Amino acid sequence: MHPWLLYTDTLRLPTYFTMLMVGFALATFVLRREALRDGAAPRQTMDAALWAVPAAIVGARAAHVLLEEPAFYWQHPWSAFSPAGGWVFYGGAVGGLLAIVAFARHRGLDAWALLDRFAVATPFGLVFGRLGCLGGGCCFGQPADFPLGRPVPWAIRYYHRGTLPDALLAVPVHAAPLYAIGLALLLFVGLSTWRARQRVAGEAFLAFLLFYGIGRSILEIFRADAERGVYLGGWLSTSQALGLASAVVAFVLWRIRVARCIRSSST
Repeated sequence: MHPWLLYTDTLRLPTYFTMLMVGFALATFVLRREALRDGAAPRQTMDAALWAVPAAIVGARAAHVLLEEPAFYWQHPWSAFSPAGGWVFYGGAVGGLLAIVAFARHRGLDAWALLDRFAVATPFGLVFGRLGCLGGGCCFGQPADFPLGRPVPWAIRYYHRGTLPDALLAVPVHAAPLYAIGLALLLFVGLSTWRARQRVAGEAFLAFLLFYGIGRSILEIFRADAERGVYLGGWLSTSQALGLASAVVAFVLWRIRVARCIRSSST
């Protein structure tokens, strides 16, 4: 675990935030590719990213402050602005989504087409964000003998506390950040392929919401960082509730848009 890539008196680079920025930067190459695939000017999509990235950062941080540790930040309000603090993906997704839709309306562009491009770039950027989770020691997994009673051979151990509770120090735990990286890579490859054959604008974006929501809900079973909120006696986490809700909404919208496409093509 390396919570800080660089820690000096004059410069401090937290691992998670630094890797998150690397992910944002590299995802712009995917955005450019997707814009060219659509025959659109890459500059427009890059301009949309200039709106979306700051909004995503603010949304991700705000969701952490409001959902995970509101009492702490009420007593220490300036800590809410620390780059070393926590971030929530769904908060960032909402912030980025609102910014992209606002940008599309401002420029008179098709918001669905823009969202499709970001849907492919987002899981690519998530790969680097989850590497930051691994280095920073957050998003840690359940003890690795869950649920089979024997530790999985790919378990990892944390020897520095970070956000990890003392009871899990040096204990083999599920490599939850690596599981999330695997999900992100599958989504990136799958959606890149999907884009080549989608029937209507918005399909790739809705497919991302659907499959990420399902995949994230499964991954949550193996995570042990319960400070994000758990319900129903520990059976449902905040991320699971948001993931399942977004998957249902995405599926309904997907069916509606595809049905409209079929009706318009048959008339």
